[in-house]
Amino acid sequence: MLVRRRQELLDQMQGELASRRSTPLGAGYDDVCDRASENLYDELAQGFAEIATADLKRINRALQRIDEKTYGSCEVCGANIPEARLRALPFAELCVDCKRAEEATGGPEPITYAPPVAFPSTDD
Repeated sequence: MLVRRRQELLDQMQGELASRRSTPLGAGYDDVCDRASENLYDELAQGFAEIATADLKRINRALQRIDEKTYGSCEVCGANIPEARLRALPFAELCVDCKRAEEATGGPEPITYAPPVAFPSTDD
């Protein structure tokens, strides 16, 4: 599941990058609304890239933990992370209790799983 998700993210990022390279910035947009739409699209694409990059780092770390035979163990307390949690969040590094404690103390941002995003075509 992790390898498949990593490949999906890489494919999406590569496709988006290729799409952006093939269309010069502001190409053919005389209308202010068209330029504004293009700017919004660029901001959305940048946001996706940031989320995808963070997810790729988490996935790579989970794959490393599999190689190290530590996958499925909480990095704080060492307890087993429940299978249901790993199915929902395959790159989880903390058990539920340690994650709650981290969030309660203002620790790192909660990990969110970003499902694949389909961007609207700009060919119109």
